[in-house]
Amino acid sequence: MTDPLPYIDPFDDGRSPAHPATDMDEASSLIDAAFRFERAISRIGNARLRPWNMTLSSYTALRILANRPHLTLAQLSRRCYARPQTMTRIVTQLEKRGFVARGAHPESERALSLKVTQAGLAALEEMGTEVLKISDTLGAVLGHDEIVAADRQLRQAALVVEGELREMGRTDE
Repeated sequence: MTDPLPYIDPFDDGRSPAHPATDMDEASSLIDAAFRFERAISRIGNARLRPWNMTLSSYTALRILANRPHLTLAQLSRRCYARPQTMTRIVTQLEKRGFVARGAHPESERALSLKVTQAGLAALEEMGTEVLKISDTLGAVLGHDEIVAADRQLRQAALVVEGELREMGRTDE
């Protein structure tokens, strides 16, 4: 077992005078921590990908397509947790760079299939080393078992919250 991590006040950006701890409950603190973590990952990922003029969102879409060829734009959008309009813009940029090609879908006459090109695969391999440094950093803070447990718990919590969202009839936000 590791020592407990110190409390980090989500309202303190480190530049303000010290304030007493807030009365935030544990679940609210976890939500804040998850949001802060997601933002930090996005910022470091975008910074690491800047030499290739890529964003973490574009890299993620390319990586998913490399592992799941022949996805439609809608399928890729869902897997990337992005709005279809955003995914259209990302795929168009990847296509202009020669990283992605659109073609006939093998299972549908109406749908277009997306596939990573050889240039896209080469770019992924080149960028992968930089992006994987994020995993190395996380691995230095948390052990393998802690990462696996946190992943499982966060995915389970996401399913529950997504179910609640569906019950509210709001699947598009």
